[in-house]
Amino acid sequence: MEGPFLFETGNDIVEPLNNQWAIYSPAIWSPGGEAGDYANNLIGYFQQQLLGAYPIINDCNKAIEIIQQQPPGKYETDPAYANQKLAEIYFLRSFAYYLLVTQLGDVPFPLVSNNSVPDKFYLPKTPSAQIYSQLISDLRFAHEHLPFAGQTERGRITKNAAAHFLAKLYLQREQGKDYAQYRLADGTVDPDNSNAHLGLLYKGEGSNDLDSTIYYADQVISSGISLASDYWDLFAVARGDWSNESHPEIILQASYGNNLDNGRYGMRTNAAFTANYRNAAWNIPGWTWGYGLLKGQGFLATDWGYDVFTDKINDSRFEKSFQIEYQSASFDNGSQSDGPGLAYTDSDNKSLKWQAAEATFFNNNIKPTYKRPSWEGRAAVAGQPKIGRADLGLVFLENSKETAIDYDEALAQPYVLYPRWVTRDGQYFYRKAGADRLNSDIGLLLNRQVRPSSRKFVDPNRSTVDNHFGTRDVAIFRLAETYLLRAEAHGRKGDFNQALADINVLRERAAYKNGESRSEVLARLYPGAETLHEEERIYPYTSIESTYEKIKVDPSYWDGSSASSLAENYPSEANTNLQRFIHFIYNEYSREFNAEQVVYEGIHHAGIQLERVLHRSQLASSKSGNWPVANNPVNGNGQNGNGKGTFKATHTFKPFPQSFINMLTDENGTLLDAQAKKKYQNPGY
Repeated sequence: MEGPFLFETGNDIVEPLNNQWAIYSPAIWSPGGEAGDYANNLIGYFQQQLLGAYPIINDCNKAIEIIQQQPPGKYETDPAYANQKLAEIYFLRSFAYYLLVTQLGDVPFPLVSNNSVPDKFYLPKTPSAQIYSQLISDLRFAHEHLPFAGQTERGRITKNAAAHFLAKLYLQREQGKDYAQYRLADGTVDPDNSNAHLGLLYKGEGSNDLDSTIYYADQVISSGISLASDYWDLFAVARGDWSNESHPEIILQASYGNNLDNGRYGMRTNAAFTANYRNAAWNIPGWTWGYGLLKGQGFLATDWGYDVFTDKINDSRFEKSFQIEYQSASFDNGSQSDGPGLAYTDSDNKSLKWQAAEATFFNNNIKPTYKRPSWEGRAAVAGQPKIGRADLGLVFLENSKETAIDYDEALAQPYVLYPRWVTRDGQYFYRKAGADRLNSDIGLLLNRQVRPSSRKFVDPNRSTVDNHFGTRDVAIFRLAETYLLRAEAHGRKGDFNQALADINVLRERAAYKNGESRSEVLARLYPGAETLHEEERIYPYTSIESTYEKIKVDPSYWDGSSASSLAENYPSEANTNLQRFIHFIYNEYSREFNAEQVVYEGIHHAGIQLERVLHRSQLASSKSGNWPVANNPVNGNGQNGNGKGTFKATHTFKPFPQSFINMLTDENGTLLDAQAKKKYQNPGY
């Protein structure tokens, strides 16, 4: 769980369901709090800890020394083999350091191994500029000596992985070059400077960093690999089938294998991004293979995490990323399979029953064109269960206050509909919930487990339906990101035509294709559905044309005044075309990589993390009046338009754990005093 807690906290599109994490409570976000604990697990350097980055780095250092200084057997007789393995090790060490720098800024940078716990912990930090220079040098060696994909075992490091990583590092060095002013003469940062967090983003600079980004991105894009033709192909999985993990778009993945013998903890990402969809009132009484399970608190999208999809009707990534519909279902323990749920006439069916007014509205206004096969044209009957076998059970409508659905229409749907906004008698209600007809006010800090969750990591191959240990690989680098790295580099050079070409490669893939079906709720109820052709709004909701031209990007998307630009919801700090373009790139990251633990590092290294979180993440933000106001706030926790959190510049980096700080010494082995500890700790902690 270190991945989600480290790489999904601090962005604007995901929020932890744990309130204290979500609002950046000082009790959590402190060196001695849970944020420090997770950073400690990443570091892995404290006392007897053998998991984490530094034990990996130490193993890499040891292997490098053996290959370079005392090569055994084939490492001595086959230089090409030795160089390939050395290249893999350089990559692994570089990636470990990259994770550390991303989370903590300047970190200790040992390049030689040790064989025991040292008698003193003199671990001075190295400026990120020096670290990046070494990583780039190591990765250039790696790129020269690594094989292409298909020429080595799946899961091993390839030439494309090194090239993609180099493109990313060169771009990040360019992104931070203007922050040198916030570094002191000795390369460190002044922890009392209000812009110290920007100083930590300075990683040196090269004269051709943007050109180098483009060069290495070109190497990947021209290598013969391709994007998945359908975005969902990257994530579709079934019992006994992991074929999606072999798609050539995936340049590098964390490989867990198609079994459960995958280490001490296994892969738990599948349980981190799931909603609590279990409720007999929705004819979904328990966990299922197809919808996964939630373990602990988990993470779901912020409102902006859904609304960054500015055209949900025509950008298929929205419904392919989020579970916006749940079909009635039940897990059969005997057959170990999911069933279609209970018939509406079954005496055990406990789903929501029709009330008279709802039934009348449905029969008069919805039934005439409602052609879902499971429904079989039946009329709504007061007192009868709504939801039968294979009917929709729980459905989400992520709308706006301006497009709020009428309360009576919402209740009359042939399933339980959870809209973000409903209106009644001139009042507007935000996220009313309860399987009992939208009469429960959940506010902003209450019961946030019921909203659209990520579909990307649902794992039907876990050992039991209620076991959170998973089997799925997690993509680290995808070709889609390579295109965005190159697009940003072109844009920063002023070549927006080249940038647009790369962005629109992704948009063409994101479009609905002729013959592809939308979710029912998209075609019937989502704002914009009224623009669809009449036949596209009737089951099976098939698109009769490609939607690419409707989502194709042009320069108006960052001109600051057009409808498409305003829809991108740029922070006020983005007041030039170039700044808006950069934010657009990370809006596109948010559409392409939501819940993939990639967006955080992008906005962080680009230096735009603070403004994005404050502008868009309501639970984290301290801004007032930045969100629409509802008529149903709950004891200050409801939608009153104000932020609920304390996010500040400090939180753009994680704290060094107090346990780690307390063990540090100077070069003579003397424990650090209070002033030295403060200088070592990240600014603001």
